[in-house]
Amino acid sequence: MSIEKPERFSFSSTPLIAKQEHVGHAVTGPGARRRRYLYGYGPPTRPQLYWATGCILILVFALTSGAIFLTRHHSRSLASCLADADVELVQKGANSWGTEIKPWNLRVAYTPAAVAVPRSIDQIRASFNCGIKDRLRVSAKAGGHSFGSYGLGGEDGHLVIELDRMHAVTLHDNHTATIQPGARVGHVSVELYNQGRRAIPHGACPGVGLAGHVLYGGYGRTSRTNGLTLDWLRGAKVILADGSMVYCSATENKDLFWALRGAGPSFGIVVEFEFDTFAAPDHVTPFTIDLHWNEEKAIDTLKALQDLAMTAPKELNIFSFVTATSQVIQGLYIGDEVGLNQTLQPLLADLMTEVSYMTTVGWLEGLEHYADGEALDQTYPYNAHASFYTTSLTTPALNDEQVKSLMSTIFMNIHEHSARHSWDIFFEMHGGNHSKVAQVDPSATAYVHRDKMLLYQFSDTGGNHGEFPNEGFAVLKRFMDSITNSMAEEDWGMYANFVDTQLDGETAQKRYYGGNLPGLRSIKGKLDAEDVFWNPQGISPPS
Repeated sequence: MSIEKPERFSFSSTPLIAKQEHVGHAVTGPGARRRRYLYGYGPPTRPQLYWATGCILILVFALTSGAIFLTRHHSRSLASCLADADVELVQKGANSWGTEIKPWNLRVAYTPAAVAVPRSIDQIRASFNCGIKDRLRVSAKAGGHSFGSYGLGGEDGHLVIELDRMHAVTLHDNHTATIQPGARVGHVSVELYNQGRRAIPHGACPGVGLAGHVLYGGYGRTSRTNGLTLDWLRGAKVILADGSMVYCSATENKDLFWALRGAGPSFGIVVEFEFDTFAAPDHVTPFTIDLHWNEEKAIDTLKALQDLAMTAPKELNIFSFVTATSQVIQGLYIGDEVGLNQTLQPLLADLMTEVSYMTTVGWLEGLEHYADGEALDQTYPYNAHASFYTTSLTTPALNDEQVKSLMSTIFMNIHEHSARHSWDIFFEMHGGNHSKVAQVDPSATAYVHRDKMLLYQFSDTGGNHGEFPNEGFAVLKRFMDSITNSMAEEDWGMYANFVDTQLDGETAQKRYYGGNLPGLRSIKGKLDAEDVFWNPQGISPPS
């Protein structure tokens, strides 16, 4: 099947989807520029008004006629364009419409223009080109686990390319793997193991789509041992904004490959991933340490965890999970119970406690332990949903005053009976001297947080269809502020895979990408100057 390359056009100058930039209460964009041109900067005279009114009518007619002309120039509707490429199209009114557009995070729902369901690389490319010809923004959706529902566009009216029917995993004789873009991480783990006892690192939830996970980072339960998911990416086939398809790697299209590993969705649609893999370990040991829950113990626990993570061997993957009523230390040790006990001794001595639970199991059983009761091998159909707000931080190890400030703020909330208590916090020991994540330079990939000890995930549950109490946002912000208020702006960041829907685009880019943002914007300007691959917090082209 031949793929026609779409005609180039400017999103910023097309009246159907003209962009406006908001600066305070002022609006800039084509409309504002026309007003300044017609009226100057002083009050208009009567002749100016007559002339201006006539110009506006002519302009509106010309723009409207131009839009119709452009539609007719393309000659085919979206439906017929996709039909010619034999791509399944789901539109409003179809039996499966509600299922296809239902977000994982029910708090953040959008209504696409339509959903294309390709089953091959050619069909993905055809879907993209058809959407562009119809002057629609196009969003690829793999697992759909974006906290901000960006796979559905991050706004209404996108053509969504639903990739989850394409989930094949192929392990090759040289231990590399080719993976389709709709595969979920649990399915990838099962397939790699069953095909040759191989693995890649990834997050705990089996239903998360590999595509978004790897393209924004991919921190998971074995990242101190094995690094991020993106550290194992060796190449990718990518559809670019002009409709062309390229391969990128460390030796081909190197700038694109750099940008994909940490900010990928802003630069194209990946239609095929190529990974290196490692031999799955024979034994892993999940463990739990239950702890008393009071402010003093909470302070001691976080300080002791940081101390341990600074020097612990890479085999130890460890985090703390805190709610309004409890705290627990958990993790996954790559090895057996004997090795785990030896590694944990300094922590156990500091906290005067012992391991509550540990068991040595196989690789897949270790992943299942942290799957929260969900089966590992998740493919289409997938029907899991929640309703929540999440935000994040990445910071260096906290000093004593910062630890006390955080715990004081947390316990102030706990002791206030009328306060909101449905929150939880993960404290991931992301860094340390032997962490594989930290052994890569922050500028080596677009993922910039390599030098940070802690990765935090702050969450609160509840709120359907955009309804969420302001207090829920405020509680988590107070927790975060208690840490960052004493830090320099450049000393902390946020993780793009934990999308914070409360951030404006400019702030999100600075927090997610830090010192790598100028390089990302430069590449964006070369590959997607019209911001075809837009989302509310994506990389913006240089102005």
